[in-house]
Amino acid sequence: MTTPAQAQALMQGMLKKNLYVVLRTPVDLSRINELLPAHLEWAIQCERRGELFASGPFVAEGGAPGSAGGMSIFRAGSVEEVERILSGDPFIHQGVFAAEIKKWVLMEGGFTLSVRFSDQSYLLR
Repeated sequence: MTTPAQAQALMQGMLKKNLYVVLRTPVDLSRINELLPAHLEWAIQCERRGELFASGPFVAEGGAPGSAGGMSIFRAGSVEEVERILSGDPFIHQGVFAAEIKKWVLMEGGFTLSVRFSDQSYLLR
């Protein structure tokens, strides 16, 4: 059995990066196709500014992407900053989705990036 002191020792070297998770819940999907291009442009701009860490729709069996909602992870200093960022998202301010913001601490995990110069390809895992 792990003691609190052992748990603290295990966590000592972990990343401990504060991020904000936005869970999107469908409200009125009737305009999703109409607003999708503007939403994607907004998301790409957030990504380019370094605000958006990761984002994408949930996919329900047999449903269209986004019909079950979605999730975005932001780099920000506060919930208020995330609210300001989200105010530019057409999906949110046009009422397609409601957003719930949760502060999240990234502790463990990882990714692998492989780049091949010979054919200019890459693989992200």
